[in-house]
Amino acid sequence: MKTINQIRSVSFLLSVLFFFAASSCKDKGGVYKPNISGTAGEMLVVMNDAVKDSVGGKTLEAILRQEVMALPQAEPLFDISIIPHRAFGERMRNFRNLIIVDVAKNLKPDIKFYNDRWARQHAMAHITAKDVWQLDSIVKAQEVRLTGFFVRAERDRSLNYYEKYSHRDLMEEFKEDWEASMIIPSSYNENKPGKDFMWMSQETPLISQGVFVYSFEYSDFDSFSEANLLNKRDSVLRINVPGSAEGSYMTTESRLPVTYKRFEHNDHQIVEMRGLWRVEGDLMGGPFVSLAHIDPENGRIVVTEGYVFAPEKPEKRNLIWQLEAMLYSFRFLDDDKSKEETD
Repeated sequence: MKTINQIRSVSFLLSVLFFFAASSCKDKGGVYKPNISGTAGEMLVVMNDAVKDSVGGKTLEAILRQEVMALPQAEPLFDISIIPHRAFGERMRNFRNLIIVDVAKNLKPDIKFYNDRWARQHAMAHITAKDVWQLDSIVKAQEVRLTGFFVRAERDRSLNYYEKYSHRDLMEEFKEDWEASMIIPSSYNENKPGKDFMWMSQETPLISQGVFVYSFEYSDFDSFSEANLLNKRDSVLRINVPGSAEGSYMTTESRLPVTYKRFEHNDHQIVEMRGLWRVEGDLMGGPFVSLAHIDPENGRIVVTEGYVFAPEKPEKRNLIWQLEAMLYSFRFLDDDKSKEETD
């Protein structure tokens, strides 16, 4: 028979093992948080049936299901499931993208956003309103902020993974060639380089995801106009990205519109364009997203662009988000130095 001391020793050992196992699942604040559930792009919305069927509930659902821009097939922004509060249990709190809607006379109109609230890499929004008409107004007014919060959360999840499994050699080469930094996953390989041009991709039997990098001279505001950026894109790709057939090359699909948006990110101005690409002289095509990073101090514009080719896989939204995670990690080295000096 085991002695009392032996039993106590075993109990103590088990307690220590449990402590370390639990500690490995704690965040920096020391509080245990589980992993998120659900797959990329899935969203759980918690609102009661009466709210769901109201004008405010229908507006929220329409915003979350709106079609993603510049994809070859129609895809919703999020794959949403809607459940009432009575069905929302504790096990569902760690769903990766979560929106909780509360409507009651004593509530003030508000949207609060939370990161990592109930799980690691968890994104949550809590919307409150006194009635469904006020809910409708809040959701319409905060549409960009609401959808942008969850899209960024999906990009950040991919980027967190890429940072753990990054291609150090390619990242070092990128830094030397472009005087900038960008997170590049270890699954990417460099294709045949060209003059002032870099091409990286990861290939599977069904999917090709690639990134182009090139630069050109910055002179004035017209340098980053939509027309000039598209002309530069087509001329660079015609030289550097041939198709499988002789004389074929990648170009922009001009029969469909290209989106154009300018904003600031990572301490520099960016122009984002989205559209479809095709191969002139061949039956190939797919979506692309292009970021033109403006560096007026050094008289240049650096373009990082991601494309997807997956003819047998209709769903391409998540693949584009994965590319965006890389592209949005781009920083000029001068920006990093300025940030360090400020800190």
